[in-house]
This record gives sequence, C-alpha cells and structure tokens, in this order.
Amino acid sequence: MKSFIRLGATLGIAGSVFLAGLSGIGNLPGMGNLEAIALPQDQVVKKLQEVPVFTLTNPKGEFVVLSRNNASKPISQVGFFISKQDAQKFLDNRLKKENPQLASTLQVRPLSLADYYKIVQESKKKSDSVIYTLVPTQEQVASATSMLNQNGQKGQQFNGIPLFVPKFKKDNSYLTIPVPKGKERYIPFFFEKEQAVALLDEFKKAVPKEADNTEIQVVDLYGVMEALNSSNDPGINKIVLYPSRESINFIRSLAPNQSPAAAPAPKK
Repeated sequence: MKSFIRLGATLGIAGSVFLAGLSGIGNLPGMGNLEAIALPQDQVVKKLQEVPVFTLTNPKGEFVVLSRNNASKPISQVGFFISKQDAQKFLDNRLKKENPQLASTLQVRPLSLADYYKIVQESKKKSDSVIYTLVPTQEQVASATSMLNQNGQKGQQFNGIPLFVPKFKKDNSYLTIPVPKGKERYIPFFFEKEQAVALLDEFKKAVPKEADNTEIQVVDLYGVMEALNSSNDPGINKIVLYPSRESINFIRSLAPNQSPAAAPAPKK
C-alpha cells in the first residue's frame, strides 16, 4: 500500500512529451524472441509493485475461491481484477445474487500486481490446484482486438491483459518519458489505449514531422512479465507499467493531501 502512495506523488509525468526514443530492448513477446536468462526477482517485483489489482476477501482476509465444473472436473479459481469497479460489480451483480449471505461479508481488497505475481509463483511450487486469474477490463480487450483486426489479423480475439505501447515504426524504437526528479527516461506501457493515444497525440503536436512514423502496439501483460523475468537485455529495465486512470485515482485517494509532482516541461 505504501508503494501506491509513493506512486501518487510521481504521476505528474502524464503531461510530458515524448521526444526521445529507445531502440532495442530485445523485443518483447509478440515482438520477437528473447534470450532466456533470469533477472533478479526483486527487479521484477519492483516493476509490478506500483500497479494495483483488486480481489474479494472475507473478514479474515482470505480470498474468495469460486468452484465450477469443467468437463466433469471441478476447478477452483480466485479472481484478481485490473479494475476496482469490475471487482465491485462482480460482487454486487453476481455473488450477491448467488449467495447474498456470503456476499454481505465480503469486501473488495487492493493488492499490488507484484502480490499477484508472487502468489502465482508460489502456487506453481506447491502444485496448487487453485487457479489465480487476472481479469482485464473488457473495454480494453475490445480495443486490443480492434487493433489486431485493423492490422490485418481479421477475426482474431485478443487473449490476455492488453498493454498499449507508443513506438516508432521505422527503427522499432519506443517513445520514452522522463521520470520527475530523475535523469533517465523510461518506456511507458499503458493499461488503457486512451492514455497511449493522448500522449502520442501530444508528441505528434510537438514533432509533426515524426507523426507518420509513430504507432501504438498492443502486447500482453503476461508476456511482458515473462520478459522481465527472462530477458538479459538491460533495456528491459526501462519499462514502466502505467496504471489505468481509474487506478491512478484510487492511488491518489490513498493520500488525499499529497499533491502529484508537476509535469516536466516539454523539450524542444
């Protein structure tokens, strides 16, 4: 939770203009192959720590495990939602109808994407029969599917958690942003297409001659997490996962008296 509050103080980067590109970073899943060599787990966790996810718990803090039959085989599942609103809707629109007594004791609890990652990793070690599912926002899945269809992949449905990445076409480099009070620049991977579009539009206004050389690419969060965990390319550390606007508002609500840092002035 403290990491969410720290992030709330740095979200002023939303207004910065991308004027620099970073080429390479090995290529992410869906963009090419990666050499497999494990990075320190603490680096992976740090990347995921700033993104909130939401699940349902009982008063003891235990996850709500849902059971269903699949081909006569029982499946136990715990849902983690990218959207807090989706988690609340699942509680209100489904669980309260199916089991109102149980639902009345449940609450939506925030965790970090790093917590989800660690839970999944631990479950693999224990051969846990419970499936820990990350649920995307359907609006963003629809946007990702539309992008695939527009790029010639007709009829293909995007499966996974979409992330949207502004990039240059010609040299396969990525638009970068400065982090407040820092000298380095980072590659933003957005959970919402609208965020990527807004920032790319700002770049086009600042550098009109490069407008036709830019695009937004959609990749899968699971593939990115695998890349963070397996790539030996130092450029992979430049990736920053940028929460949705809903999640940013949630983060800021945790520290209402903490003002976000001012956005850095655009470079020309």
